[in-house]
Formats: sequence, C-alpha cells, structure tokens
Amino acid sequence: MKHLMKEKSLLTILMTFLIIFIGTVSITPLFVGDIFGELVKQTGALNDFLTSSGLVILQLNAPSFSGVIATGILIAVAGIVRAVADFTQSYVNEVLAHKVTQNVTEEFYDNMLEKSQEFHDRVRVGDIMARATYDSRQMNIFIAPGIKFLFEASFTLIFSVSLMLWISPKLTSLLLMALPFYIITIREYNKKLRPISQAQMEQNGLLNSRLQESITGIRVIRNFVKEENEIKEFDKEIDKLREINTQRGIISARYYAVAITVLIIALSFLWGAFEVTAGNLRLDQLVTFVFLMMTLMMPTWQFGWTITQFQVGMAAAKRIHEMMERKEYVPEPTSPKELKNIKGNIKFDKVSFTYNGESSRKNSLEKINLEIKGGSTVAIIGNPGSGKSTLMKLLMRLYDPTGGSISIDGVNTKDMSLSNLREQIGVIEQEIFLFSKTIGENIAYGKPDATQKEIEKVAKIAQAHEFILGFENGYEEIVGERGVTLSGGQKQRIAIARALLVDPTILILDDASSAIDAETERKIQTAIANVLKNRTTFIITHRLATIKNADTIIVLRNGHLMDFGDHEDLIQVNEDYRNLFERFSELPPMKTKEGN
Repeated sequence: MKHLMKEKSLLTILMTFLIIFIGTVSITPLFVGDIFGELVKQTGALNDFLTSSGLVILQLNAPSFSGVIATGILIAVAGIVRAVADFTQSYVNEVLAHKVTQNVTEEFYDNMLEKSQEFHDRVRVGDIMARATYDSRQMNIFIAPGIKFLFEASFTLIFSVSLMLWISPKLTSLLLMALPFYIITIREYNKKLRPISQAQMEQNGLLNSRLQESITGIRVIRNFVKEENEIKEFDKEIDKLREINTQRGIISARYYAVAITVLIIALSFLWGAFEVTAGNLRLDQLVTFVFLMMTLMMPTWQFGWTITQFQVGMAAAKRIHEMMERKEYVPEPTSPKELKNIKGNIKFDKVSFTYNGESSRKNSLEKINLEIKGGSTVAIIGNPGSGKSTLMKLLMRLYDPTGGSISIDGVNTKDMSLSNLREQIGVIEQEIFLFSKTIGENIAYGKPDATQKEIEKVAKIAQAHEFILGFENGYEEIVGERGVTLSGGQKQRIAIARALLVDPTILILDDASSAIDAETERKIQTAIANVLKNRTTFIITHRLATIKNADTIIVLRNGHLMDFGDHEDLIQVNEDYRNLFERFSELPPMKTKEGN
C-alpha cells in the first residue's frame, strides 16, 4: 500500500478511465431499452400480440425510425469510448502493477543485502529467492488485474444499482433482500481461502529451496548416487502442493455468489413481467432493468476472483514484509567516523561472541584480549571450531560482538561506517565465490574502474596471469556459476588478485592457500612479500612455513585465547602449538611459562 500510494498520478488516471468505462457499460442497457420500446411501437403485429397477451404499453407520441438509428449510433459511440477507456485503464493498471512490484522487489533486495551475516547463515537461499520471484509475481497479479477488477466491480455495482433504483425501486429491493446471502457467502469464502493461500505460499517457498539446494549440491548427489532418492523427495513436496491447490480449487468452486446473482436475475424477470401486466412498468423498462441486472454478473465474478487473488497476494506480500521486518542487521552508526590513512593498529578488548545471541553451547569466542601492531603479519591457529574465522568476521563486522569491543587505530569499529571499515579490509576466504562473469570482471569486482594493466599486475603477483592466458579468451573468459569451470587453485589465485587490487590496509587470508600446491604457494609468498609491507595481515593456515614467518602467532582453543607470541617462544611453552610441529621435527623440551 505504501508503494501504491506513491503512484497517485497513475491511480488517478486509472480511476478516471475506469469510471468512463463503467459509465458506458452501465448506460448501454438504457439505449437498448429505448430501441426496444421504439421498435415495439412501430411494429403493429407486436403491439397486437402484446395487447392480446394483456401487456399494456404506455402510449407516447409516435416515434420516427430515425430515433432508432440515433440511439444505435449512441450505442456505437459508447462502444468506441468504452473500448478506448478499457485499453487505457488496462494499460495504466499494468504499468502501475509492474512499477509497484519493481519497487517492492528492489526494496526487498536492498534489505536482504543489509541483513547481517547471521541472518543469511540461518535463512535458506531458496526461500529468499521464492519471496523475491514467485511471491512478488503473485503480488503483481493482485495489482493487475486485481486492482482493476476490484474498482471495476465496485463502480459497476454503484452505477447499475443506481440506475435500477431509478427505474424500479420495487424490483431493486430483490437485490437488497439477497445482500445478506452475498455477505455470508463472501465472508465464508474469504475465511476458508486465507489459510490455504498462506499454505500455498509456504509450500512454494519450500519447493524453491529444495530445488535450489539440489542443483547447488548436484555433485554430492551424483557422488552418492542419490538422484532417484532426491526425485522421490521432490515429488512428495510437489504432491503436497498439488493437494493444497486442489483444496483451493474446491473452495473456489463453492463460491455461490454467481448462482445467487443468476437466481435474482430470473426472479427479477418474473416479477417484472407481473409488474408489466399490472401496468406498473413498461416493457422497455423491464428489458433495461434485466440488462442492468445482467451487468452485475461480471462484478460478481470479479469480486470472487479478486478475493481469491487478494488472499494469495496478501499472503505473498506478508511473506515478503515478514522477512524484511526481521531486525537482523549490523547497524550503521548515526554519526560515523570516517578514517583515512589507517595504520592498521587493531585491538580486541574482551571480545566475546555467540552465534544467534544465545546457545546451548559455550561462547564461540570468550573474552579475547589482543593488540596487533599495524603492518605486522599475524598467523591464527587452532583446532576446528576454535573461532579463527569468527574472529575475522567480527573484525569486518559481518557480526557484532556480544561482548567487548574491537577498534582500529583507536576507533571502535561500531563507530565507523560499514563501507569505510570494509574498504580497508581485503579478504581471501577458503571457500572462494566467483561470479558468472569474465575473469577480468571478477578480479576487478572491488574496483570496477581498474585498467587492464592494473588487473594484469595483480594477476601476475597472484601467479594467475599465465593460466588465464591459457584460456581461449584470456581475461575475457567467462567462468561458470560460482567459478565451477576453474580448479580450486585457480579460483584462489583469482581471489588473491581480486583482494590485492583494492589495495587494503588490512588483509585476511583464511586458509587461502589450501588449494594451491607448494611450488605455487612459494611463488605467491615471494611475490606478495613486498605487497604486505605496511599492511596488517591475518593468515589462518596450517602451513608451517607460513606460520613460522609470522610476526605474531595466535593460538585459539574452543573460543579461548590460549597464547600468542612468535615461533621461538610458543614452540617452547605452548602445547597446542607444539602439537603442530612435533610430527615433523624433533622439538626442544617444554619450558614452564613465567607466572604458571
């Protein structure tokens, strides 16, 4: 409704041409009645038949046949005006519907990008896709032709009933007597449709999620030869949707308002015939009245269709609104501090974090205290689930700490705008995501205006230039979805080039060389040694050569900071750190750490 009301000019045009359209539809029965009356008077045989039948025709001045022609011309003109008005209001309604749907979809898309990483960790991608596509389409259908039908039916009812009251208030009372039955029918119909429409939306979302998951995990399905099993499970969900749609069809078939309208038309004709024989009504008036009654057939059907689509559209809009209203986002500061020339000094002050805010397990991170000097290289090691990646995600504000604070150059990251913060940080994750674009576009994703020379420079540093030129189209080669046409090592080298191109002050490598062979890693390490100068670098890795060369090594275990220092110190005092090396070389004896 918010987006609909923004389009006041389109709504005004729609209403104007709807009124013109309905006006021409409603007055046509009057013209037909006039023609019928004049033809009756000019046909003596019919007059004799009507007289012998006891039907009394009110005698007027003898009309000329030119009156019939004139009325016929009026009907033709009304038909042309009606056609033009119908085309215009239908066109405007479509424009309105697509404009509103586009605005809602864009707002939904923007909202999804603003949601926290925690939100996206929990919500299924397929469910988001269903709301952005199928649900928005159902909302679109309600607007066009739903809005048009709603107002068209309402205006037709007002115009036709007003004319019917003018012709015969007595006959019109039949319609008023049937009104309670209309209300009861529509109310019950609406009541039964609401839950079934909601169920239909939910099941479509579930189907979309399952389809998306199956396509994404197609390799796993094939590896375990589970195609047939997945098909059976998918068929079960389709059967559930079919059952829901069948129930909806049965409910729709029980929309009895149309039958009530047909009954009222028949009763009006019978009663009207009696009124004509009694001399209380002219035959042409009866014809006009019955034609006006028949115009109510379309609004009756339109109300039924609109109610049905309204429930579906509202269920769809509710699902979209519901997801947008979930208050799960990393808030922007009201008065952000924009930092320039960042040195990269980082402080973790009693940082704690638990996923979802609460958990049956202990905190993912528990009161981490660390100070990192700008320009240093920091290796982070620990057992799986110790919080290595989580610590880096907190630094980027993909999540916010549930306790404590993180600062860069003395400024709390919560006081920095998200764009300013993340522009300073380059990330190369273990699970590389590439877009279905060219290799050059993927490298330049963080800096779209980069020159080809700049792109090739960072590609050479990342040891990616040679294999890129090996493709038929070189840097213009389009990679498959998520980079599926590339090997793991190739994807990681492109990701390294992508991160280096934005020239970040802080660089995070989350096991970024796991898919690179030792020789390539050696080349990369040598190549980027100069690039890392004056850059604070965090490396999450288990490669011993990389760990040994770090300025500071952080040892995590189950969310706790066990120790930190350089290689020479930790190898002698920290058991977790020694465990990494003991199977590769003979270690010096353990020393007792001062204070223990």
